[in-house]
Amino acid sequence: MNKTKPLAFGVALMVASGLLAGCGGGDSSGGTEGADGTVTLTWSMWASGTDDRNAWQQVADEVTAANPKIKITLDTAPFTDYFTKLGTRLAGGSAPCIVSMQSLRTGGYTGGMLPLDDLIAKHGFDTSDFDKSIMAGLASGGKQYALPYDFGSLVVTYNKDMFQAAGVAAPKIGWTMADFESAAKALTRNGKYGFAAYPVDLYMFPMLLSRTGAQPVDDSGKLALTGDPMVTAFQWYADLAAKEGVAPKVPGVDNNFPDTQFLNGNVAMSVNGPWSVLSLKKQAKFGVGLATIPAGPDGTKTYSAGSGFGISKSCAHPEQAFTAITTMTSAKVLGELGALGRAFPARAAVQDQWYNNAFPGAKEVIDAANASAIPFRTTADWDQVTKLLTQYGVQAFNGQATAANVLQQVQQQAG
Repeated sequence: MNKTKPLAFGVALMVASGLLAGCGGGDSSGGTEGADGTVTLTWSMWASGTDDRNAWQQVADEVTAANPKIKITLDTAPFTDYFTKLGTRLAGGSAPCIVSMQSLRTGGYTGGMLPLDDLIAKHGFDTSDFDKSIMAGLASGGKQYALPYDFGSLVVTYNKDMFQAAGVAAPKIGWTMADFESAAKALTRNGKYGFAAYPVDLYMFPMLLSRTGAQPVDDSGKLALTGDPMVTAFQWYADLAAKEGVAPKVPGVDNNFPDTQFLNGNVAMSVNGPWSVLSLKKQAKFGVGLATIPAGPDGTKTYSAGSGFGISKSCAHPEQAFTAITTMTSAKVLGELGALGRAFPARAAVQDQWYNNAFPGAKEVIDAANASAIPFRTTADWDQVTKLLTQYGVQAFNGQATAANVLQQVQQQAG
């Protein structure tokens, strides 16, 4: 899912000017058709740099290789900017034909997206190989708005070298919050820290869920940040930096902070998703291990999330766009993305291609995490919620505000 990078579940991932350029040619949104019947469609995607963009360009090229009359123009933007720009384009009816969507944010963008159910039925497209939880995450109001390319449950990544140097036993499946706190304290030494704590959704909420069972959205789908379990868990998490000192203070709003701290060897542990694990393994100059989210009073709990590809309502060529996204989510393409580490495949049939490039024990941890995971449910304006959480939350992590005050501000402004 390339989030703020994650891919995580992504969920990481260049330029806003591309998104503003439309779908090529003289048509600002709907795609263009050449004299020979070739249709050119623009696809918007998040990317964190050249490597990410090159990987997604390969996916675009796969579409044309399989369907010579369809060409894809790839436009990328940093994850932190992507959804703001996409929302503006969707609202204005000038969005690219193919839009990338994260499960946490699906509900906020359906007004400008085309439900895929009729196209799925018309073409007899088989969705049975896709993980059911991420199909549900990319649906809203009983309608399917995107086909998934990745998904995964949030886990802990840890620096094996730091654990070994500190004489701390590596975490095992089922380890507890007490084990986590003990390890974080022992690993905080020589200017290094045990954990990277930061107020961003996919990194923070799995820890809060396991700690007290707190969820940010209630059963009716409304934002619920001010209840006692949430306030208690958020304060505990922020105090890892503010009071306990086992996490570094947060210098400001920077959603790449946890990954940067981890890759720099400044922290021993961080929460992440399988969509980023192989990339971390490739970049890290140390051994990387995986562990489940530490268990709270009711056992290990975590969230699952993912991303996929949908079609904008402004697309003048929905049939070709549907052909493109079915190619982009085919077993062949998702297997290749899995092998590259760009995605933990949403198709069960090719998940082994991710595991084959992981490291010993990864499958057991991911399987255990998936068994304890629940889909991350959000509100329609979740993008605003996440921005407010980081804007105000940083103060709590630096000891300048209480969890109760931060959460009340976010609830009032976004709830």
